[in-house]
Amino acid sequence: MLNHLVAREGFRFIHGQPSEECLKCRLKPVCLDKLKPNHLYEVTRVTNIKNPCKLYGHVTTVEVEERPILLVIPKRLALEGLKFTHKMIECNEIKCPYRTFCSAEYLKNNASVKVVRVKERVDCRTSKESMVLVEAILAD
Repeated sequence: MLNHLVAREGFRFIHGQPSEECLKCRLKPVCLDKLKPNHLYEVTRVTNIKNPCKLYGHVTTVEVEERPILLVIPKRLALEGLKFTHKMIECNEIKCPYRTFCSAEYLKNNASVKVVRVKERVDCRTSKESMVLVEAILAD
C-alpha cells in the first residue's frame, strides 16, 4: 500500500525504515512485511482499494515489483550473477554523470549485491581500476 498521492503505475521508491505508527498498524502484514528495506520497487498495478492510514489519511493498494539499481563497480566484478560486497566509491568529481551511481545514499557500505546486467563502460577519473555501470539487486 502506498500514499494515495504517489500510487501510480511506474512510480519507483526505496523501501526505508517504517515509522512507529506503521509498526503498530493492523495493515502492517500486507503493507510492509512483504517489502525488503533499502530495496528499489516499482508500482506495476494500482487498485481501487483504499484503506485508512494514520500518516497519510488513506493508502491505496498497489502491486509492486523489485527493480535493479544502477551502480558503478570495478570491471573485474561485472559478471552477471556474481554476488559481492559493495564498497562505496568516494568521488569528488562533481560534474561526473555517473557520480550518483558510485555511492547511493540508501545502499549501505559493505552491502551484499548481485549483478543482474552489465550496461556500459564508465570513464572514471577517481579510480585506478576500469569501471562499469551495472544493474544490481541487493542480495540478502
